[in-house]
Amino acid sequence: MVQGIFVGAKILGTAMKVEDTAIDKVHGWGCTPTEETPAAPPSTANTCLPPWVTRGWRRNTLFCILVFLMILVFLNIALTLWIISTLRLTRDGIGPVTIIKQGIRLSGQAWVEDGLVASAIASPPALPITMHAHRNFTVLVKDPEHSEHAKLHIRRDAIECSGRTFEVRDAAGGRVFQAASDEVRVFADALAVDGAGGVNVRNSLQAPLVRAPPGSDLQLESLTRMLDLRAPQSIYFESRAGNIDIASHNNIKLDSVVGAIKIDAPNIIISNLKEATTVDKPQKSIRGKKVYQMCACASGKLFLAAPDALCAMQDNDTELCR
Repeated sequence: MVQGIFVGAKILGTAMKVEDTAIDKVHGWGCTPTEETPAAPPSTANTCLPPWVTRGWRRNTLFCILVFLMILVFLNIALTLWIISTLRLTRDGIGPVTIIKQGIRLSGQAWVEDGLVASAIASPPALPITMHAHRNFTVLVKDPEHSEHAKLHIRRDAIECSGRTFEVRDAAGGRVFQAASDEVRVFADALAVDGAGGVNVRNSLQAPLVRAPPGSDLQLESLTRMLDLRAPQSIYFESRAGNIDIASHNNIKLDSVVGAIKIDAPNIIISNLKEATTVDKPQKSIRGKKVYQMCACASGKLFLAAPDALCAMQDNDTELCR
């Protein structure tokens, strides 16, 4: 037992000596130069770069990526805010365009570069609506198969309207004017044409009444051709406060196929008739009154003769019934 304790103490003392010897060696190598200096490991760092670059390059790379992503996020936010402020985006619409229940409300001006399809275009109460076009303005009515039914084309110097019927209505919805391929109708009380040329009709004019405005004359004139007035029943000329003048360069013909031509007036005057040469000697009492009788030639030409003479002419008179 005593021998065992002695052996253990001896071993413990030997271990303590070895540890002290190792401590002395390390202490002498770190503080005082010794004969055998350990060699330093070879340096692989680049002397041109700062130490913080080569020391933690993974961490530095991660920081650069994070900074780049933050710059992109800030740029996107700034660009989004700029677009919103420029276009004036709101929850109800874009700028002057407001989305409402009935459609879209535009408060201002709008430019349409292509086509505008809408069921109705109206202006706010008490405000006008104006449409400007650089070249022309066209309104089309089409079906789903893109076939045109009606078209309104406004150019710089003309307005064209194509369709089956063209109608103009008043504020109450009544028809005022209607034009079709076969007829043109005016539903107003009067069609007034103000101008020196009047109304130029190439073919025919059908109307129940033709009258002049108060204080103006009514003239029916054909410059190069004849003027033909026809009616299925009658033609009625009336001048309530003036004369009716019919003038012609050549002949004026009144023709009745079945009936007669009636002239009903208290005074009937036919001037500028030729007077026949007296065949028999007239009575002296009648000559001073200048009364004549109207005679007719075989051709229907009228002439005057003395009241007491025969409706005859001399044989050598060739101008009377010519």
